[in-house]
Amino acid sequence: MLVVFGANGLTGKEIVREAKLRDVAVKPVVRDDHDTRNLEPFVNVNELCFADADHPESLPNALKDASAVVCCIDARTAGWGSSTYQPTAAANIVNEAHKAGIERILQLSVMGAYRWSPNALNRQSFHLDLWVRRTQIPWTMLRVSCYHDEVIDAHILPPDDGIPHPFLPSARYAPVSRR
Repeated sequence: MLVVFGANGLTGKEIVREAKLRDVAVKPVVRDDHDTRNLEPFVNVNELCFADADHPESLPNALKDASAVVCCIDARTAGWGSSTYQPTAAANIVNEAHKAGIERILQLSVMGAYRWSPNALNRQSFHLDLWVRRTQIPWTMLRVSCYHDEVIDAHILPPDDGIPHPFLPSARYAPVSRR
């Protein structure tokens, strides 16, 4: 079974929808019932699982029967001005998934998640990624970009006037990295 954390977000909702279209067993996990209306067209309310990545003790039930995990929690839990996840939230999911014996763990992030981003949400995403990278557990991280200039600005012209960061395979800013 595929377990999707952040299932009520824009990315999570699409992953759940595609899994259902392909008859893949999927468990959508949300923090609370805020914004679950995004899932209503294709998820029965009884299929939802509630767990808060800031509280690791809430995660084992969500991970029950899982064979793969996709973590697409974003730094913000809902709309603008809402509360944010703690920097350790995504790492909590990775750690608990590993404890449950799950070997396929995907952390979705954003290309602009670097510490000097002018976007506060991207800076917070950097910290979510940082804690995942610090784990000694096998994971894969996919950094998607909605703007091509994020790649150019972050890797060719860093705003701190430092040395440009090359696009090395599996580097901390690469589009795909693995441990």
